[in-house]
Amino acid sequence: MGTVHPDFWCERVRTCFSTFVANPRSLHHLLLFGPPGSGKTTSAQWLVQQIWGKQKSLMCISMNAADERSLEAIRQKIFPFLRASWATLQTTKGAPRFIILDECETLTDAAQLSLQTILDRDPTDVCVILICNSQSRIHPKLRQRLLRIRYDPPATSRFSPHHVLEDKSAFHEMTRGDLRCESRRPETEQRLWFYLNAHPEEIRPFLETVRVDMHTILTELLLLMNLLYILDESILTLINHTLPLATTGLFPDKMIDLVETILTSLKVKFERRNTPPL
Repeated sequence: MGTVHPDFWCERVRTCFSTFVANPRSLHHLLLFGPPGSGKTTSAQWLVQQIWGKQKSLMCISMNAADERSLEAIRQKIFPFLRASWATLQTTKGAPRFIILDECETLTDAAQLSLQTILDRDPTDVCVILICNSQSRIHPKLRQRLLRIRYDPPATSRFSPHHVLEDKSAFHEMTRGDLRCESRRPETEQRLWFYLNAHPEEIRPFLETVRVDMHTILTELLLLMNLLYILDESILTLINHTLPLATTGLFPDKMIDLVETILTSLKVKFERRNTPPL
């Protein structure tokens, strides 16, 4: 978690979590809600990491409710964690243990309501963090007992086709501000630069050796052409014709031929757009 940058979060999120780290006694049971990729899970894990450091795995249990939706899963995993005693560590740090439930809107009603007994516990002893995309799908009896923190997608600068890589906003536009993509940003931006600036003779060797799959490249080309306003029906038809080959992995040579044609067309259209008239 050392690469997490709280600057990506909106001001109210930074303020809340900075306060919690500075004074764990100020913690409440939390409901973090907002669009996918806005930093909810990352900030919850960051909070535990900041407070407990190397003891994080001992003092926190995390579950993805999309995989474990039932009341039985709650009973089998969470309640044994609660029965364990780490009083010495807690007294030393003055901080609680944590229970993080991701995608908790997928829990059954019975499983959600079973959490009420956990919410009866002092959050300075055990702090519950529920994470979801929409708070409307969380049972009202839980919502009223949680400190709700809303997340927004990271703000991006206004996109300019003439400075697609210079203003560094193309990556954010293409990933819709999804913080989960940040770890792949250098490689993605390098490919974006290549799509627009590479010599035609470099295209095929690139496609034959690139480490990402062709489906990813086609998706990036489609989004990039859309951002540059150079996507037309002929290119869209060609991409739709190529995608099934990229998905199945059949006829790799033919697929590379098609992707090379798409990428070459992108470069031609982009250069025409940015060449001043005589």
